[in-house]
Amino acid sequence: MTSDPIGQQERVFTQNILFSDGVPFYADETVEDLQRAGLRLLQKKNGFRFGTDSVLLAAYAAGLYAATPQKSLLAADLGAGCGAVTLLLAARMPGVRIMSIEQDRASTDVLRRNIALNRLGDRVRAYPADIRSLAGSDWPLADLPRHACDLVVANPPYRLPGHGAAPATDSRRQAREEGSLPLGDLFRAAAGLLKPRGRLVLVHQAHRLPDVVRLLHDSQFAAKTLRPVQALAQKAPGIFLLAAVYQGRPGGFCLEKPLLVQTKPGVLDAETAAWYGHETPLPEKALHLGLVRHQGPAPDC
Repeated sequence: MTSDPIGQQERVFTQNILFSDGVPFYADETVEDLQRAGLRLLQKKNGFRFGTDSVLLAAYAAGLYAATPQKSLLAADLGAGCGAVTLLLAARMPGVRIMSIEQDRASTDVLRRNIALNRLGDRVRAYPADIRSLAGSDWPLADLPRHACDLVVANPPYRLPGHGAAPATDSRRQAREEGSLPLGDLFRAAAGLLKPRGRLVLVHQAHRLPDVVRLLHDSQFAAKTLRPVQALAQKAPGIFLLAAVYQGRPGGFCLEKPLLVQTKPGVLDAETAAWYGHETPLPEKALHLGLVRHQGPAPDC
């Protein structure tokens, strides 16, 4: 524990990343309109790409603070990837500051550029670190003390190794297979980051719920809310959104009504559509504003 935790936290968020000629944009990447607060997302064409899970996770976490969106909070995004959840959470919660923790170097490079592109350097920091190291006895974050965060969000790898088709690339394997990041290690990392009574919010596959509940308990978390998510009304829930409290009191658990993603194929349910947002898409010129295109792929980090 540092002797000046508040000062240390403030210094974390004064490290803006500047690109004098604009933010680099490489041939192996795309730029997406997040349709929220004008935010844009760079991501790899052949890497793990954000989707519905990221949108729902950010919306669900922010909804827990809907009455106080301007409240000053310190959050961490565990396994942030290129930063989709981080950016969406920052847009929904103007008072939040976010430590975006990612161990893959190529993903961290894209994450840093996304922070710069969206001018979020005063509120968001990309932190390259192995999440497993946060679960150990030697704390690796010199400028952030243990138990400093109010909120941790996570979209962890869903699959156990050897289950399902093997992902095509290493980055997709890290994002989808639990082998390099066991779920118990992720929960212990979250416990190290969170204040007592701080929240962990995650999205995971429905069939892994027994594992999630058991491992949460092992890391001193009390599950508080669970919302199943159905792709269509006639389908069983495929994923769930869950909020748990670190060192929370037992009891008070709420099983919420299922969230329906689509009323029919291609048509979002009204509630899910509200979670996505209804902002006018950015015109092409605005989508690429501030980006400097490079003809080749991004250099190795």
